[in-house]
Amino acid sequence: MTPPEHLTTLTALLRQSAAVTGKARSAATPGSVPLPTDAADWDQFIALASAQGVGPLLADELLRQHAARLPTAVADRLRGVQGAATQRALLQLGELLRVQARLQSAGIPMLFFKGQMLAQQAYGAVNLRSCFDLDLFVPQADVLRAKRVFAELGYRPEFNFLPHQEADLLRMECEYTFIREDNAARIDLQWRPRARHFAFPVPPEALWARQQTVVLNGFPVGTFLLPDLVVVLISHGAKHTWNRLELVCSLAALLHRHPDFEWHALHQTMRGAGAERMFLLAARLVREHFSVPLPAALAARVAADTTVPLLAAECAARWAAPPKPQPLLRTLRRHLQMRERLRDRVRHCFWLAVTPTPQDWLACPLPRHWHWLHYLRRPVRLLTKHGG
Repeated sequence: MTPPEHLTTLTALLRQSAAVTGKARSAATPGSVPLPTDAADWDQFIALASAQGVGPLLADELLRQHAARLPTAVADRLRGVQGAATQRALLQLGELLRVQARLQSAGIPMLFFKGQMLAQQAYGAVNLRSCFDLDLFVPQADVLRAKRVFAELGYRPEFNFLPHQEADLLRMECEYTFIREDNAARIDLQWRPRARHFAFPVPPEALWARQQTVVLNGFPVGTFLLPDLVVVLISHGAKHTWNRLELVCSLAALLHRHPDFEWHALHQTMRGAGAERMFLLAARLVREHFSVPLPAALAARVAADTTVPLLAAECAARWAAPPKPQPLLRTLRRHLQMRERLRDRVRHCFWLAVTPTPQDWLACPLPRHWHWLHYLRRPVRLLTKHGG
């Protein structure tokens, strides 16, 4: 089987999975999807699923519904994938509860999203996503207090910032990464949904005002309300140009579990923020690959945008190819194609060009009184590196 054939089989299996559809079973019969035929094919197939972030989902579907068709070695390997995902999920849940308890005792509010929270919300089980980070959301005013709490729990920042660099990070960026000293856990601490060059249609204050509490494996944990979570997932997928199948799959599964989702209200929100094409692309991807039903008016709007099918085809082509970093200019082109308003494209390019990143600071550390030179140095560095 070729990589595109593997991808077709993978999406067909996931599309009929009860974990993705939220239903007991789809109309497809267990033998209706052709499976790999030899050991080399199986190796490539499972490797593709792992690279696309859906290894645990594939293992769950094959072992539940297609066990009789699996070679013994393949079944054992899939059980290993399941076991590793379950172990990782339980370890991360334990760490989440430990961190949450310490933040609560310090009076720091916290919301948890993606990770095992999304696994439960989308797939119904915490061990069905490949998760390696704890994505925590706190108020910007509490970030440095949270940093001190993390230090007490054995975490260190991924990068050692100077005080003036840290101040710029809080002002311009959206996340601060911490790694446990034994490298067994990682926290992505966030205070706004996106860096300023990548516009987001919902302000952080609204996310806090509309938060909800979800029982996660028996423990109450705060998280985003459903419409806000969908916006977060669409924005996250667009930022990463939907580079992994799981980004689409988890969004589709979440929507399958909420057939009464208010599409019109979200469409209006995204359109008002100049992010309509991001929204239309996400709608096309979940419908095309995971059969999420769309309202007729929205389906017509998706079909009317001539750029959306081109972007969707590029996404699918990347899923079948070996994962590799994308050049900045190619990513920028896709980001600009996702914006329908000229002023948003100009703003995106401007802030991307002049806003220094932590990598810029660390590559060329400057004292506090010369720190402003990074704003001049960044466009020169980008032109030097990517101008060709």
